[in-house]
Amino acid sequence: MNSRHWSSGVPAKDCQKIALMEGRCCAGDLMLTYAGASDPGRIRRCNEDSLLLLPEAGLFAVADGLGGLEAGDLASSLALKHIARLALDPATGRGHGRLLPLFSLERELRHLGTMIRDANSCLYDQRLAMEKNMATTLVLVRLWRGKALIGHVGDSRLYRWREGKLSRLTVDHSLAEELHRQGLLTADQANHSPQRHVVTRALGAERTVDPELHSCSLARGDLLLLCTDGLTNMLGDTVISDCLWPANDGCAPVVQRLIDQANAAGGRDNITVVVMAVG
Repeated sequence: MNSRHWSSGVPAKDCQKIALMEGRCCAGDLMLTYAGASDPGRIRRCNEDSLLLLPEAGLFAVADGLGGLEAGDLASSLALKHIARLALDPATGRGHGRLLPLFSLERELRHLGTMIRDANSCLYDQRLAMEKNMATTLVLVRLWRGKALIGHVGDSRLYRWREGKLSRLTVDHSLAEELHRQGLLTADQANHSPQRHVVTRALGAERTVDPELHSCSLARGDLLLLCTDGLTNMLGDTVISDCLWPANDGCAPVVQRLIDQANAAGGRDNITVVVMAVG
């Protein structure tokens, strides 16, 4: 299956879930299967997470509307909708740079950054027009010539599982992570500090944003995991790694295992997961 899947978190009295979706697409000469879903967890009434599966553009993303603000659900939804429009029709951009295929790694990464900055401007303008206090995290992957191009803002994460080893490919934009980089907290202290919930960078929070951009190679057997902190605050890396493998039965059961484990651990936040397997 190679069709577009779009889902977003919106206010829901019934603790809305985003149903499990799956498909396949190509990245250069590699074939990928993917699946994604979102669950409100066991505590929150409203699901403020969103996810984007856009295989025809090779684009996959998750976003987490910031809790405690007025419209986190709307922020995550609007951000991903705008990114989807840009990926499918670059002419809808707002003048932050050339939104056309440029066919070099450096330029493609700049292109990805342009999309994220454009989405930030759109969300910030919406925030002012609606007089609502809203912002969202974002982590996205764009497949390009056998590589994963990565952009992120906030504390949603991307992991790669390769040959039994789980590696985190993003660094949280959080106060705890900043204190860890300054040597004021150990890694373990940062992982358990209440300051890990204080996000230092988010889409829509300011007129401009500086996304982190980089790339990683893809190889057959790799698994990529995009997720919101509703997963990583509940599960450590060892449990996540155990859930990711084996993936012989496809990505959908892996996604469901991760969500079920996070809920079993307490489900204190919305849980959104996208898993991609490189064949």
